Amino acid sequence: MTTTGKNNFITPTLKFCIAGVFIPGFTAIFIFALQKGLTLLNIECSNSWTILWTLTAVGAVVAPIVFVRKINKWLSGEYSLITGKLLLFNFLEYIFLQCALAAFFTNGHTLCYVTDGQNGLEIVFTGWMALPILIMFSLAFDTLRKSFFEEKE
Repeated sequence: MTTTGKNNFITPTLKFCIAGVFIPGFTAIFIFALQKGLTLLNIECSNSWTILWTLTAVGAVVAPIVFVRKINKWLSGEYSLITGKLLLFNFLEYIFLQCALAAFFTNGHTLCYVTDGQNGLEIVFTGWMALPILIMFSLAFDTLRKSFFEEKE
């Protein structure tokens, strides 16, 4: 079986990555809105960043595991694989990676209290850093798909 067709992971991810070059500012705004929501729950600002980074790091690890389990069900015929499911995975994993990687380049105190003119710009850059990781996931998913069909033959 070739990598074209309905069970292709690489092509839709590459298309998402093209869009991903232009959307990190929008997803960064979403991440900042989540942080503001946590502060509205009376969580101190820098602590809210720690919570977000922890949750998104866990999400970045768990989402591929869940997706691989779903791939196995889709490929075994229980579900049909549609591009929308891969797009949802790519979008969620993109946000998880974008936020979690920011913890390596800044800290909660800087994001909350330092006005150096670049507050949050690191989060845009980590969005771009997430794109090659998404491509690697899709390559791994495609390899998994290929090995699944080789086992069936």
